[in-house]
Amino acid sequence: MQIYTNNISNYKQHLLFLNKHRMMADSTTLIEVSAFSGLAGALLTQIINTANGYFIDKRKQAVELKNAYRNKKIEIGESFYYMAGEKMAIIKKTIRYWKNWNKSRTADSISFLKKEISQLNKQMEALEAENWKYSLISIYFNVSFISNEIIESNERTHRLYLKVLDLTDKINRAENQDKEMLHQEYAVTVFDMCSQYEKNYSRLEHDRNIVKEQLLKEFSR
Repeated sequence: MQIYTNNISNYKQHLLFLNKHRMMADSTTLIEVSAFSGLAGALLTQIINTANGYFIDKRKQAVELKNAYRNKKIEIGESFYYMAGEKMAIIKKTIRYWKNWNKSRTADSISFLKKEISQLNKQMEALEAENWKYSLISIYFNVSFISNEIIESNERTHRLYLKVLDLTDKINRAENQDKEMLHQEYAVTVFDMCSQYEKNYSRLEHDRNIVKEQLLKEFSR
């Protein structure tokens, strides 16, 4: 009987030991799970924060890029608007000079006209050299009078101008009986040159109005 009692006691102690060991194991597992959950939560939080920071930076960069583009567009547009206005004034003055050539056909008047036109050409060249932004206008605005067409138009005008200079020299050296025919050829060449100038003026005016309209839209934002 004593042996049986001792066996029961030992069995109970063994069960208590196993139960205690299991509870310790469960506690350890719970601690491990809790630690893992905490780590996973921290990692998830870090990932979310990193993702949020990335998208915020991307959004900030996009806004900054958009603002930089807008500011540059306005800068180029204002430069073009000023340049086009100055060019148009010079062209108009040039046309007025050439159209008035027949008011006086003396050698002195033609020489004076030549000097005035030469001065206007120098002003135009200086204006273009000092305002490089003018050539960037087609990047930011939908203008029609682009670089290649401007170059071709300037070449046509220049050829006509050289022909006028050549005829001027011939008139100065010609005998009186030959001057009338040279004056007629001179008149036709001047007319053609003024027509080319007027085309340039119209196209500049058209593009200037386009740029003005788009600038006003930018300013109203």
